Amino acid sequence: MPLSTTDKKLCKEALQFEYDGVKDFFENNLLEGWSLIELDSKEDEVISKFQVLLRKGCTVADISRCIRDSVSELRGLIQSEYDEDMTEAEVQSEDLFGLDHVNFQWTKSMIKKAKDLEDATNKSTKLKTWEHSYKKAVEYGVDIMELDETIKSTIAKYLRDMKGAKRKDKRSKKKTPKKKGSKKKTPKSK
Repeated sequence: MPLSTTDKKLCKEALQFEYDGVKDFFENNLLEGWSLIELDSKEDEVISKFQVLLRKGCTVADISRCIRDSVSELRGLIQSEYDEDMTEAEVQSEDLFGLDHVNFQWTKSMIKKAKDLEDATNKSTKLKTWEHSYKKAVEYGVDIMELDETIKSTIAKYLRDMKGAKRKDKRSKKKTPKKKGSKKKTPKSK
């Protein structure tokens, strides 16, 4: 399903943060790029834009294609405006920041994070709905077979991994301190 104009606009908005950082990187003669350092503070905002697209039914392939097209367009603008060697800039970006920001690798990685979050949310929602239905059926006396332990442990694992799930702290039993001078009793040998 091709993206609508609104969807493409949302993709460009998600790219804008990294694009601003790349422009800053080039304006500082490839030596500094403070906007790229602060990019991680925008992670939630970018991921939420991609989640909106995923919830609308857009596929990762559609979003990636739109991002790829936008990246080509933005790289052309950067190349024409700054007249720099792009391969040298890619290497310097990777050396300085650990990512190839000139090819917008950070934004591309946010698509995967958004997809992973959406998958986890969908699984947890389905499991919560199923669990509620199962409990209600048992409550009403419907004859349902007992679940085996592997299924129960799988369900428990997914419910624990849900976003926002509170994990219960395991409290260790307090050991009573040994009294001074007490020794273990050993049987006497004959």
